[in-house]
Amino acid sequence: MPPDLATLQDWMQDAILAASAPDARAHVHGDNRLTAEDRVAIYASGYRQRLIECLESEYPLLSALAGPTAFALFAQGYIAAHPSRSYTLYEFGAGFADWLEASRPPGGAQDVGAIPAALARIERTKAEVHRARGIERAAHPLPGLEPAIADILALATPRRWWRPDSVRLLALPFDFSEMLATGEPVPPRSEAMLLAVARAHYRVACYPLEPWQFDWLSTLPGDPAQAVAGEARLAGWLPFAAAHGLVAGA
Repeated sequence: MPPDLATLQDWMQDAILAASAPDARAHVHGDNRLTAEDRVAIYASGYRQRLIECLESEYPLLSALAGPTAFALFAQGYIAAHPSRSYTLYEFGAGFADWLEASRPPGGAQDVGAIPAALARIERTKAEVHRARGIERAAHPLPGLEPAIADILALATPRRWWRPDSVRLLALPFDFSEMLATGEPVPPRSEAMLLAVARAHYRVACYPLEPWQFDWLSTLPGDPAQAVAGEARLAGWLPFAAAHGLVAGA
């Protein structure tokens, strides 16, 4: 008696995810052109190729820097270790940077083998910031003025500053400044980099930070809290930070 449709669908899904169907002939008809195993393999290969294309789309700089062969090897290893379990492919690539870090050859933080994981972390962070809750629709404390001008004028009085959800801070072992500025897959410099990824006016951008800027942003909570810009260099930088969505104030 043939299996019911639900059972057959479950078997097909398992076979595609595993890329293996030793009992294929019990469920799929073959012929002199394609065996039952060959037919299942076509679907399994197509499924994996689609996942590789999704990772290429989410990590374009890493894909360009690594090249198609190396990136495909990265992607195939990740797919085997972390099969997609979500209804949305956005969730699928969430662990790619961690997997690259865990699976790279042993070595120091600034070995060449650590570059893919560091770059993937930036690209995944940009995707997260794109979806995060931002400040674009927040009421401005000084309505009627251009936002940048209003931010500068508002700095004249103490404000309650916080770091929006649409901001992420990264401490990286490599300096990707040139790659982020040009969009070209140039190798990074072997120097530590502090980076903020933020969204303002629905546009995501990356901003290299000085240590004191990184430290100050790190201390800010995710909700309004008193943080007075008493230091001259902080007061001078806050207009830029507010205009580019790195901080919000009320």
